Amino acid sequence: MADDLGEKTEDATPKRLQQARESGNVPRSQDLSGALILLGATLLLYVTLMPTLGKFKLLLEKFLDGRAVMSTSDPTAVMAAIKVAAGTAASILLPILLVMWIVAYMANFWQIGWLLAPNSIKPTLSKINPIGGLKKLFGISAVVKAGLDILKVVIVMIVAVATIRQYLDEIMVMPYLTSLQCLHQAGWMMFDLALRLIAILILLGLIDFAYQKWKHKKDNKMTKQQVKDEMKQAEGDPKVKKRRMRMQQQIAMQRIAAAVPKADVIVTNPEHYSVAIRYHADDMHAPKVIAKGADILALRIRQIALMRGIPVLERPPLARALYRQVAVGQEIPPEFYKTVAEVLAFVYRLSNSRMAG
Repeated sequence: MADDLGEKTEDATPKRLQQARESGNVPRSQDLSGALILLGATLLLYVTLMPTLGKFKLLLEKFLDGRAVMSTSDPTAVMAAIKVAAGTAASILLPILLVMWIVAYMANFWQIGWLLAPNSIKPTLSKINPIGGLKKLFGISAVVKAGLDILKVVIVMIVAVATIRQYLDEIMVMPYLTSLQCLHQAGWMMFDLALRLIAILILLGLIDFAYQKWKHKKDNKMTKQQVKDEMKQAEGDPKVKKRRMRMQQQIAMQRIAAAVPKADVIVTNPEHYSVAIRYHADDMHAPKVIAKGADILALRIRQIALMRGIPVLERPPLARALYRQVAVGQEIPPEFYKTVAEVLAFVYRLSNSRMAG
């Protein structure tokens, strides 16, 4: 019934998932990426804040030193000092920005891996369709998303209020501290609050990531007919495959019909395999397999041999070994010399006795 209605009840095939990935349709949680980036920024700020402020303090002192800059009236010297200050500031900030870029990249790479999807940026009319935009804006997904965002804000506010209540005593005595002590205390409280909020955001992000994976799997489900069509495309049309197999059999039959009459003997399994062997001492170093076949082709080889009066001998081990190990047109390996020589000797004796009779 589901198949008749075209319901999507089947899991997506690897090909379908690969096509979705190439178009940029991958499960990814922006909330989780944002939380991980915020965590990286907080830890980086905690590690580099004081050293960075110290470097900028030295830079400002050097730049504002009246003896170094203000005492000269040379504009070139002033520009040189500005360039030095800018280069020093860049040397301080660029490593921090580079680390933040790596953190942002890894936050997304962890979820989707390496992805290059040029199809996702191709201009399409569906992307600028105002009706589709209104559906996204006021649809069920948008309402659910807005509800989750409100829930996250409420949770964050609860955690913030709980943290402030915990540090209420420290906050009350801050007016009696020195400026440096006050700054240190406020910084530590803000760092503790940031870590708590980030932990909540990461937990919510993991839940959202699991939901995005489930939604991606659901959205890419296929109907049974789609699965059948994909399998047909991958394996080829059965009618075409049958026609190709018939053509291959016809070509093999023609080759067998031309090669078997030249054989000296046919060794069989006796039913499943037939191998045609030919040997002329004048132009061959060893006997050759000039034709072989299984099942229908094996039967055809035996029929042609009987019609041409070529001896057909049942040698199951030899027939199986030659069929599997020796290609058509190749000489037999040395390990079969003795057995094939005995078969050929028997055939020659049989042929001589017939001629004598």
